[in-house]
Amino acid sequence: MTAQINLTKNSDDFSQGTATIWFWSVAGFFAVLWVILPGIFHTAYRITDVIELQGNAKEWVLATRKHPLLSAWILEIVNIITGRIFVAPFIASQICVIISLWSVWQLGRKVLSEKLALIGALAVLPYYFFSYHSLVYNQNSTLIAFWSLSVYLVFQAYQTNRILYWILSGLSIGITFHAKYPAALLVLSILIFMFTQPEGRKRWYGIGPYLTTIIAIIIFTPHIIWLYQNDFATFDFARHRFIPSNQISCIILPLFFILYQTEYWLPIVIILYPALGFVWQWRFGTFKNENEKQCAKYLFYCFIIPFLICIVIMVIKNCWLPATYTAPFWTYLGIWLLLRFRTKNLSNTFSRTIKLVVVLETVMVMMLLCGVFTPYLNGKAKKQLFATNDFGVKCDQIWYSRFETPCCYATGDWALCGYACYAMRDRPSLHYYWNMYDGGIGNMNAKPSGAWATDEDVNQKGGIIVWKISDGGESNNSDNSNNSDDYVPDWVYKRFPKAEIIPDPIILPYKTKAKVPPIKIGIAIIPPPQNYER
Repeated sequence: MTAQINLTKNSDDFSQGTATIWFWSVAGFFAVLWVILPGIFHTAYRITDVIELQGNAKEWVLATRKHPLLSAWILEIVNIITGRIFVAPFIASQICVIISLWSVWQLGRKVLSEKLALIGALAVLPYYFFSYHSLVYNQNSTLIAFWSLSVYLVFQAYQTNRILYWILSGLSIGITFHAKYPAALLVLSILIFMFTQPEGRKRWYGIGPYLTTIIAIIIFTPHIIWLYQNDFATFDFARHRFIPSNQISCIILPLFFILYQTEYWLPIVIILYPALGFVWQWRFGTFKNENEKQCAKYLFYCFIIPFLICIVIMVIKNCWLPATYTAPFWTYLGIWLLLRFRTKNLSNTFSRTIKLVVVLETVMVMMLLCGVFTPYLNGKAKKQLFATNDFGVKCDQIWYSRFETPCCYATGDWALCGYACYAMRDRPSLHYYWNMYDGGIGNMNAKPSGAWATDEDVNQKGGIIVWKISDGGESNNSDNSNNSDDYVPDWVYKRFPKAEIIPDPIILPYKTKAKVPPIKIGIAIIPPPQNYER
């Protein structure tokens, strides 16, 4: 059974070469755009996930107590290649976007005409996680990329039954698990599809599916060993992500969850409007061949089953799940809609699609620019205007005015110590005090930032401690807000008895000409064990 469909070409369709030029031109243009624009207008990262990942990246460990660290590995590779330029996370994010778009495009080409496959892929460009939210490079970025790639490769393996695609599917699925655990939902969806389809059940009589399973397990085995050695810490973190609600009905929560998804899938539907036509022009359930039918059913399984599982969990546990859990579910929505609903008349469809892509991407760009110009209206600075490099210089001056040896650790406020690790010249290891299990006080033997440091390590090897005293801008996601009136919070003395308080705090203006109060940062140093004092 072959995967290639010999569609009858017509004057309105594209050649393969034309479609390829269009794909790489449009996708490449917006990828470059979402790297350059934040590099011009931002001096810090919009959400602390990125700076936390920067701190984790240099350690080259398999996971932290929160997540697997494939994203950090990718980021560190980009850092090394680019010399750790500020836009490295945006480059890593756009690499993930291109992987996703390419996977969608390639699968579409197996069952649709060149033009429709291209429309289905480009329709995903303004997807929230591929545009404005792509500035937040984190575990979701790599999950979406390898989820999309796995969907494509498994469909190819299912259709062709070629050993190469079964091997590639195993590699991709194994890597997806290293991105984030919701990869299990994709595997479950694929298994349900294969066991409910006669052709899928036949595949299990061959070596292919077993080869995929073995390869995926082998790739994920190092992380399984890490889990065992660390008391399955990430599962404990995941358990705390289920936010219980005693005030809202278990029926209302899923309804809000479903409603929230609109901002994810609605832009895709808007862009596909020229290709889908009006409701009375739709032709539902009519397929040219069995491959189209199988692909539509396969894609439906790959997004509806994980989505329904999320809903069931919310109903049973009466809890709220982060809406970003559905981030990878909608990437193939465009292809599925074009398989299920499409018009015969495609004249001017592509040009109108490109116009809508440009319009929605412009809206996303305006969201980026809002963070730059809103301080002029409300007098509050955004997190992405934090003076990252200036902060690193200040920390270096304080440390190297006393000691000749490099600073080993930076700890304290979740965001600030991350920026210190990123911007200081010797790139100290990240050890933030935040701990979701005890309200931020922490514990001397806990390893909240990963598997490489405890409070005792910091006390023995030395480093700097930073915390926010006051801030005229938005919160930096600090868990220290209740100490804003105190110069030195209690946890500094409790956890780091060797700390020497620097009497003059760092006063750092934001990178904006708007009249915004500066951020005021307290700092302390823990001397290194050897006498390297100047």
